[in-house]
Parts: sequence; C-alpha cells; structure tokens
Amino acid sequence: MNKLNYLYTLQASLSVLSLKIKNAHWHLQGETFFEVHEELDKLHEEVSSFTDEVAEKLVMFDMLALGSYQEVLKQSLVSEVEAKHWSVKEVSTTFAHDLKVVLDFIGTLENIDFRVQPVLDEIVLMLHKKVWMFSKLSK
Repeated sequence: MNKLNYLYTLQASLSVLSLKIKNAHWHLQGETFFEVHEELDKLHEEVSSFTDEVAEKLVMFDMLALGSYQEVLKQSLVSEVEAKHWSVKEVSTTFAHDLKVVLDFIGTLENIDFRVQPVLDEIVLMLHKKVWMFSKLSK
C-alpha cells in the first residue's frame, strides 16, 4: 500500500463535497437565499481548487488521480445527495458536518510527506473556518 493513499480519500471526499455544494447552491430556498447562495459559490470555488491541487499532488508522485465517479464514490468520506431543494438550516447542518468529516480525517493522518504538508495546511485552515461559519449559520 502506498503511503500517499490518503490523498485518494482526500481527492474523492473533496470531489463529492464540491458537487454537493453545487447541488445546494442551485436548489437553495429561504429568506437568506442571496447571502447563502453567494457563500456556497465561494465555498465551491475553494473546494474545487483544493480538489485540483490534491489531484495534481498525486500526479507529481507518479500516481494516477481518480478519474471516474465510481472511483470517487468508492473512496469518499462524504456521501452524495441527489438533487433536491435545500433550506438554509439544511445547508448549515449538512456542510458543517461534511466539512468537519474531511477536517477530522486530515487530523488523523500521520507521517505526512513534507511535500504534501503545505497543501494540507491550507486545506485545514479553510475547512476549520468554514466549519465554524456554517455551524453558526442556523443559530
């Protein structure tokens, strides 16, 4: 087993999270639609960018980044959701949870390659802030 296999789990989880964010972005309903819709767009951009960075990191180590939905769904810690209408409360609880799942996964990693650590640090900073923001959204 390759010591960098955790990057597959991270790429997969961020990939599913990215689509899930777009699902909520497209189908959001509620009084604070404009603010939350915009925040979801920002979150999607950040998560998509980190998904790309993780995939590129895999390729830099002569590994193949995940390239199919089947591979992604098999390795993801984040569950997918079919298209549906989203309330602001649902957005808040779902993404606070999903972001924390990915954050906690990174927190369990040991013996991280020094060439990967800087990317993980950036992802952790983003996830930590977004968990806080989305958990406060419905309070």
